[in-house]
Amino acid sequence: MTVTRIATMHFQTVKRILLVEDHPLVADATRTLLLKMDSSLNVFICDSAPSAIETFKDQHDWYRILLDINVPHACGLSLVRTFHRLGVAQKCAVVTASHNQDWSQQAQAMGLLGYVVKAANLEDFTTAMRQILQGHRTFPISDDHAPANAVRLTRRQQEILQLLHRGLASKEVATELGLSLGTVNNHVTGLMRVLGVTNRTHAVSRAMDLGYLHDYATSAAWH
Repeated sequence: MTVTRIATMHFQTVKRILLVEDHPLVADATRTLLLKMDSSLNVFICDSAPSAIETFKDQHDWYRILLDINVPHACGLSLVRTFHRLGVAQKCAVVTASHNQDWSQQAQAMGLLGYVVKAANLEDFTTAMRQILQGHRTFPISDDHAPANAVRLTRRQQEILQLLHRGLASKEVATELGLSLGTVNNHVTGLMRVLGVTNRTHAVSRAMDLGYLHDYATSAAWH
């Protein structure tokens, strides 16, 4: 886990940027582009989810937080959801190689500033990054006229999913949460219905794709 700090020495107010990117060349190119747009930026580069969360907590007054999705110890939108829980969604944007309309719409619903795909041409990518720095929202235009149905899980459903992900049976989940076995089974049935799956294994897999599940290291880091 590494953190690289690139500072700029200027008299104007420094704007802290947290850039979460695990590919060094991409991180350096993005940092260079950002500094060309605004030389007063102070860019912190993190290459994993735990590193990003730790760095976020070590500093204050973040100006923007740019999140890749598939970095070590993150899955799907798990890191995005973490920063949403930390109350800074309005300063965040996803910058990723994954062109996923469902994820983009979920990020928009969570109040993020944008969802930018790295494969965009340089002009479009630069325009999107400038919009984000200026506080304007920017998201890909959907190819579908009908919006995707975003999956919404309750806190209890998410708790049960985490326990299922750990391999616990319904009886063990009931003991862990202080619920009756019947109540747990009802929640599991509801989970499968909401996620559109037919068994628990597929429920866990689908939840991971949606970013509701992530590994212990990331979960522990933000508590």
